[in-house]
Amino acid sequence: MTDISKVAIYGLGNMGFPLAKRIAARFPVQVFDLNEEMLARAKSELGAETIASPEALSQTRIVVLCLPSPKASLAVLRQIAPHLPKDAVVVETSTVNPEDIFACRDVLAPHGLRVIDASLMAGVSQMEAGTASLLIGGESDAISACQPVLDAIADKQTVFGALGTGAAAKVINNAVAHAVMVVVAEAGSMATATGVSIDKLIGLLSDPQMGLHRPLTYRFAKRVVEGDYAGGMPLDAARKDSRLALDLAQTEGVPLFAIQAAHSVYEMASRAGYAREDYAAIAKLWDDWHVPAVPK
Repeated sequence: MTDISKVAIYGLGNMGFPLAKRIAARFPVQVFDLNEEMLARAKSELGAETIASPEALSQTRIVVLCLPSPKASLAVLRQIAPHLPKDAVVVETSTVNPEDIFACRDVLAPHGLRVIDASLMAGVSQMEAGTASLLIGGESDAISACQPVLDAIADKQTVFGALGTGAAAKVINNAVAHAVMVVVAEAGSMATATGVSIDKLIGLLSDPQMGLHRPLTYRFAKRVVEGDYAGGMPLDAARKDSRLALDLAQTEGVPLFAIQAAHSVYEMASRAGYAREDYAAIAKLWDDWHVPAVPK
């Protein structure tokens, strides 16, 4: 395990400062931010050393990034990479795509440096309370080298696999959350239009056997993962139910976007020959469409 005498943190924004605070509770920290007030606050509250120049990182083996964009992360790495010790590891906690992690890797590799992705799953209050979690991707020895710093950030950690998988997992999770928010907003509007109690609708949808949970915990986790589409609710029956929802929304004058788009998938799956299989068979469409990416 790498001897960690200090940790550098780039980015002291809404998430960066509480992250720095957690790390500073266990390690001496060096910090950089474009906001002079935040630098002064870090010095006052955390005892942090301001990074005056990249040369100050010559003995710093762990660098944590919590920046607003991939462009900002790359700009920082281009500046500091020539000055870091050869066994240094960069921990990218910003919300980025795998392609951005690979770009960081390519900047660091010529200098003998490594990067891992450790995407933060938290709001500011969770980070401050110590209930955040990390979604991690990277080489096992690189992760081990900065494990004490990861432990300082969050107790809950999941290693998803190779470099970029932690970042991908967060983007996928967020995509689901944001898409579900649209579906829930549409459902709530239909409920209001038809006089359905919102409280009771929330209770219905949150039941482990109902709308929000079962597609994930049963149909995806069991049927899709195991490729078992025999029996169950036929896809054409689900298509019929989806059509009823569209008809209801039209009758009540409720615009639909996500639910309307989802119905198109059922139409395509039916025409693809999956009508009598369990409706989880819509996942087979993506198997039909998917062209593997070129390995990175």
